[in-house]
Amino acid sequence: MNEAAVNALQQWRIDNPDFKPVKLSPVEKSAANPKSLRLAVNAKCWDCSNYQREEVSNCTIVSCPLHKVRPWQKDTAEGND
Repeated sequence: MNEAAVNALQQWRIDNPDFKPVKLSPVEKSAANPKSLRLAVNAKCWDCSNYQREEVSNCTIVSCPLHKVRPWQKDTAEGND
């Protein structure tokens, strides 16, 4: 980022001290971008796992067609720590 942009951002933060970034859930992200297949899969897994990211990672429902492409999978390849 160039110096002018950095200065403009710093000034904006000074002028807007009450600004808080919004963190959207996977379902809200999917609704905001309905053409994204990845966001739709993330939202479905999030919903199915009772809105718990750890539950998506630990999903044992291998009969689900989304199981192999679910988000937040743990790396289980040999040699990877």
